[in-house]
Amino acid sequence: MAGYSGLTRRKKLGFIGLGNMGNPMATNLVRAGFEVTVYDIRPEAVEALVEIGAIPADSSRAVGERSEVLLTSLPDSPQVEEAILGPEGALGGLREGSVIVELSTIDPLTIKNIAARAAEKGVRTLDAAVSGAPLKAKEGTLTIMVGGEPAVFEECRPILDVLGESIFLVGEVGMASTLKLANNLVTAVSMIAVGEAFALGMKAGLDPKVLFEVMAKSSADCWALRTRVPVPGIVPEAPSSHDFAPGFTTDLMHKDLGLLLDTAGKLKVPTPMAALARQLYGMTSMLGRGGLDFSAVCTLIGDLAQGRRW
Repeated sequence: MAGYSGLTRRKKLGFIGLGNMGNPMATNLVRAGFEVTVYDIRPEAVEALVEIGAIPADSSRAVGERSEVLLTSLPDSPQVEEAILGPEGALGGLREGSVIVELSTIDPLTIKNIAARAAEKGVRTLDAAVSGAPLKAKEGTLTIMVGGEPAVFEECRPILDVLGESIFLVGEVGMASTLKLANNLVTAVSMIAVGEAFALGMKAGLDPKVLFEVMAKSSADCWALRTRVPVPGIVPEAPSSHDFAPGFTTDLMHKDLGLLLDTAGKLKVPTPMAALARQLYGMTSMLGRGGLDFSAVCTLIGDLAQGRRW
C-alpha cells in the first residue's frame, strides 16, 4: 500500500461487491481517506463497511450516481455485466468523464463490451485484474494487472496504490483479464502436479515433511508448493492446515479455467492441460468440496491414491 495524492484522494469512489476480496479492498480505500459509496446484494456486507465510514447505497445505479471512479469486484462475468450494464446498473448513474475500474476475473470479451458501452457515454474503463488471496487484499499488497489508456491508468494510480504493491500496465482493455487467466492456468496445473507428487511419494513411503523440504530446495519449488502444500501440519499457514479454509475456492478456479478455455477456443490456442485441470477441479466440486480452497483438488488425488483423505 503506497501513498496517494490529495487531488485523487478527494475523488468520490464507488465500490460494488463486498465479498472475500471486495470487502478488504473497499475497507482499505475508506481507511485511506477516500469517500466510498458501497453496494452489495447482502445488506450485512454493506453495514460492515458503513461502520468504518463508507456510505451505503441501495442499488448499483445509486453507487454510480455518487461516483467519479467506480470499482467492481464480483464473482463472474454475468454479475459484472448486470452490476454495470443492467437496468439498475451503475453505468446509468455514472457521468461523463468518470472511470470504471473492473477488478474481477472475467471473460476478456465481457470487459471489452463494458468498455465499449461505457465509452458511448463518455465513461472510461480500466481492466484491472488482481492476483493474491484475501490476506493480500487486506494488507494492500495485491498484484494488479491493468489494461487501458495510460492517461487513465495514471489518473487512477493513487487509488490502485492503496490496493496493491505490484501494479503493471499490460496493454489495452482486455489484456489484463487475459493475463490473469493465463496466470491462473499455471497456478491450477502446478497445484495438481504438487498433489500428484505428494500422493506418489507418500504411497511409496516417503515422509511428507521430507518431500516438502527437498522439493522446496529443488527444481520443483513453486508458489503452489510453498503456500498450498496439501498435507496438514507442514506449513502452518497453508489451507491444508486449516481444513482447507479458502483463500480462493475450488469453484472459482473451476470457473476461471472455463473462462480460459473459452478464450483459448476463440483464439484457436490448444490448452489440453487446462481442459484436464478443469475436469479435476470439477470432480472435486462434485464431492462437495467446491467451497474449500482450490488446493483441495489434492484431496481428490489423495482419495484415489490412498483410499482416504490425507
